[in-house]
Amino acid sequence: MPKKKKIQRKSIDKTKTIPKPKASIEELQESRNGGQIALRGYSYQFLYSCYLMLSCKDENTVFNLEGIEDIDKIVSTSDEQKTMHIQLKYSENKQDASFMKSVLKNFLEAYLLDKNRAFKLVYDFSVAKGHLSKLVNNILDSDELQYWKATVDEIKNENPQWNWNQLDFDDFISKVSYENIKKAVLAERVEIALIENYDITTDNIKLFANSIKMFCFEKMETRSAVSLNDLKHQIELVKFDISKGAENPAHGWIEKVNFNELTDQESSYYEGKKATPMDIVKGLPVSRVLLEKDIRTSVNNYMVTVIKSSSGQGKTTLALKTQYGLQKEYTPYQLINCSDRGTLRHIVEYFHARIRLGEKPLILIDNLDAHLSEWNQLVQLMQSDVKYNYKILITSRENDWYNYAGDLSNIHSMNIIKPMLSKEEAAAIFNTLQKAGHIHPKIKDWKHAWNQIADKKLLIEYVYLLTHGEMIAERISSQMYEIGRNETGSIKFELLRQVCFADVCGIRLSTKKLLRSLAPRTVYDIGQILKSMADEFLVHISQDGDYIEGLHPVRSRHIVEYLHEYYPLEETAYNITKLADLQDFSVLFSHYPEFSFDKESFYSDVVNEWWNLEDLKCFVAAIRGTFSGCVMQYFRNNEELFNEANNQGGLFLIATEVCPFAQFREIDESVQTLEQMREIMPNNENIQYLLNLKDSIPAIDITQTDIYILSMRLFKRLKEVNTKNVSDLDTYAMIADWLYNMDASMNLASNINLTDLWTRIEKYSIDTISLLMYTAYCGDRDIYSLFVSENLEMILSYLKRTTFSHKLYVDETETAIHVEYVLRASELQNGNQESVSRLNYICRTLPIYETYCSDAIMPKYDMLQLYRVPDDAHKEMPRRNLVIAFHKEFTSLWIKTIQSNYEFDSVSEWIEYWFQVRKCMYECLDKIGVYMYKALAGKRTGSTGTEFDKTRKKMDRMLCSTLSYPKEHRPFEEEVEVPKKFLEVKQAYFNSMQNFLRQVAGLIQRDENDVRLALYNLKQAKAGLPKMHKFFDGMELDEEMASKHTNLCRQESQKILEIYMCCQYFLQHDASPLFDKYQIRNWYRDVCTKEIEDVNVALDAMQQEYDAVFPDQAYEEAVFKHYPIILRSFDMTSEGVM
Repeated sequence: MPKKKKIQRKSIDKTKTIPKPKASIEELQESRNGGQIALRGYSYQFLYSCYLMLSCKDENTVFNLEGIEDIDKIVSTSDEQKTMHIQLKYSENKQDASFMKSVLKNFLEAYLLDKNRAFKLVYDFSVAKGHLSKLVNNILDSDELQYWKATVDEIKNENPQWNWNQLDFDDFISKVSYENIKKAVLAERVEIALIENYDITTDNIKLFANSIKMFCFEKMETRSAVSLNDLKHQIELVKFDISKGAENPAHGWIEKVNFNELTDQESSYYEGKKATPMDIVKGLPVSRVLLEKDIRTSVNNYMVTVIKSSSGQGKTTLALKTQYGLQKEYTPYQLINCSDRGTLRHIVEYFHARIRLGEKPLILIDNLDAHLSEWNQLVQLMQSDVKYNYKILITSRENDWYNYAGDLSNIHSMNIIKPMLSKEEAAAIFNTLQKAGHIHPKIKDWKHAWNQIADKKLLIEYVYLLTHGEMIAERISSQMYEIGRNETGSIKFELLRQVCFADVCGIRLSTKKLLRSLAPRTVYDIGQILKSMADEFLVHISQDGDYIEGLHPVRSRHIVEYLHEYYPLEETAYNITKLADLQDFSVLFSHYPEFSFDKESFYSDVVNEWWNLEDLKCFVAAIRGTFSGCVMQYFRNNEELFNEANNQGGLFLIATEVCPFAQFREIDESVQTLEQMREIMPNNENIQYLLNLKDSIPAIDITQTDIYILSMRLFKRLKEVNTKNVSDLDTYAMIADWLYNMDASMNLASNINLTDLWTRIEKYSIDTISLLMYTAYCGDRDIYSLFVSENLEMILSYLKRTTFSHKLYVDETETAIHVEYVLRASELQNGNQESVSRLNYICRTLPIYETYCSDAIMPKYDMLQLYRVPDDAHKEMPRRNLVIAFHKEFTSLWIKTIQSNYEFDSVSEWIEYWFQVRKCMYECLDKIGVYMYKALAGKRTGSTGTEFDKTRKKMDRMLCSTLSYPKEHRPFEEEVEVPKKFLEVKQAYFNSMQNFLRQVAGLIQRDENDVRLALYNLKQAKAGLPKMHKFFDGMELDEEMASKHTNLCRQESQKILEIYMCCQYFLQHDASPLFDKYQIRNWYRDVCTKEIEDVNVALDAMQQEYDAVFPDQAYEEAVFKHYPIILRSFDMTSEGVM
């Protein structure tokens, strides 16, 4: 017996190696490929199973898929049954003999139980040279047999519980066969087998192949047996489905979405039409990356995905892009009609057939409406009859979802996505439309449009604001048509008229008032009607009350235009005055001048509706609002001229001078600030330019405005009323003042019964009394003068008492009136305000003197007698100054309305603008430093001066036409606090820095006046810098802006100190080639040290006498230096010492 050859086996290193960490997320993703590898193996097994069964012609053969092995092939005859167990292996890696052990183990386990079985390994991988190569090629010499016997022995040792008595190695090895077939050819062989064995035409071959693959997959899943008759039956089913294709009416309701047919036809996508598959393929829609990803994820995770939003938010585009992106996995279809419940089975059968053919339909139900009303029932049928391999994608407007959603509790797997426009998408859309040439000429960037829709993130409104196109009008027209066909259309139209008109006018409506107004007009539930229109046309707000407002003013305006094409707009405008809250009256009436309708009858109806002498407050709000609206219309008619004024930094001046209330008839004066400035600076070109600009702006014709019509309607009612019959005299006084200033012909002075008024003065405030007295003076001076001459003492006594004054008297010349009052020590800082307030009341009541004087009786401190302390309470004001101030409300409302057009849209833009100003100022300082360093070193300054001038002019241009803080000048909104705080910062830092940069050229030239002014402003800016930093620290900054701010703070603090020291050094040193800029800091420190030492020496006597402690440094505050001194032996109680 020959000696057994020792088999060499590879040793196994049992030392565990710690894997290196992944360097990137991409590397980590690449490493986790186990699922992919497994799927390749399953795919190989799946295809081979189909091929094996289709190529078999013996009807006695049955295949068990996923039986004992991957495939169990059983051939039965009359006297015996032969079984072959087939195991399939796929790998992209080369395999050696070690791979075979697990395969033999599985085969052995079955062989030991039944030795009559045969086995087969079907594989697709490269075989390494050696034992395995010889085995699969049946080259088994004695050495090979010995190797594989040893392998079997290893399996035996690992599984001693098996019945190894049945093992006959030679018999076992002879029953194992091998087949090498490539995965790449299997799909083709499946089709060949179908053609050869089942007479399938090549035109339909893929349908049958996909069906057989799906059939095999189901059998593998259930581990079922498959006979040739089963295969034939499956093929016949496919033939049957194909043969009845045209007979299924669902073919007319279902379209396959084709992304392959590209044409040269010009797309209407940028005109606002719905996206088509061709638009998607061409890449016309802007990518909405996060939203598209959310939809794809939802399609993968849910059976039904709903994209729901108001009209025009890109739902169809998103749905088509989803189908396009998933077409490798899903077949895209669109369902055109499913409105008849009785025909739903046809649709189910259609898609069931497509799935049996191996497709995975992704079914789009686009834009829910009456034609698709039975979608819910369809989904329920699909859930029960077609359990997998399809997905449904639905798009719906909000109101259609309310009408057609149905009972959602019956849908097992559904996700709703509400698309909203993001800031990044808005920027991308602008860029795309700009490249396509569809941006309106007046639109310069995307941010203004974005800020108008940022709160609700609406796409179609945003595109309209960019393009001013017809898209939204067409959408609204279509929707209104649909609503009009509905039985609730009439009441919905009325609801939309009111809510949308109010939205265009900038207000919202009380839900309760709206319900009370509409309920009597319909038998339908108004609450449900409101709900059906929510988020499509209107929004329900409950944070600070129960209100309804339009979805967005852009959409609301188009609805208003459509619904008032034949319906009188004034009717809706009038109804809104009855529904609006009083607090919204000013805003509401400020929009009425925008509309064209019969204003005479409208304002007459408004006055009659609200007429109530016990409460006239609504008319003051209406007057203010209407006046502001007329100013806005005047501005829009002359917008280009006002823009030019703003560009020249003269908006406030121009707006003031063209204001009709800048003319004061009662004193025959007018505001002429620009003329006065020209007299002071006759050669200033900008002032002359502004004067010419002012003259080119036409004056407003008040008589042709809404405010005049409203005022006249009020006047006609009020002129019939004596003041003694008016309960709400406070409001009456304000209205009378407005009317007279609007037009002197609207004079209610004759209706003011002064005698009756003064018998009831204790009932009214001094504001009301003084205003009525001034109206009487302006309107009927004779009656007023007679009353005052007869009752002057009474009037003076009243004014003295109500102003809490000590004395009130007319001087001996009778041209001046004096008031004295006590000013407490705690109120010394309010002296100016206290005096002016008293003089205003006195002048309004008695506007007959040339001068108005005031003095305060204040506590005196002996220790301050040697110092001249300014007396802010002492006033000698000419009547002109006070009368001009009486028009403050009118001029303020005029100017604010115009200035409201020159505000930043968002706080972030405002902050970014001032950061740019800061950066520009920093760059100016940096260039000053470079220039001075070169000059001190005796070097040529080159282009540094020119670069500085260029940067400074850029800064001047930025500050010349500065836009205001968002909503800073809105007449009827709450006053914003930020601008007040910023004004201090602006004066302290920005204005001082701008002045310094304008004067620094004179400092460099060592001009005495410019040196003094430049250093003064630089010190002021240096002192104001920490305040400015603190201000922006308190603003809400995003991460990017916070980083910018931090860097700017560091740069500014370093640079301003550097330039301050540099200027001081520059003024005291000549140029030297030995100059080193780093010596400046040491020099400045020495100067400061010497300065404090000189002061201490000068005050040495004080140290001796009072045991004084001197500071070791001076403390700066703006332009002043402080030297705090401690006197340890100073007796403040000693009269001699003091």
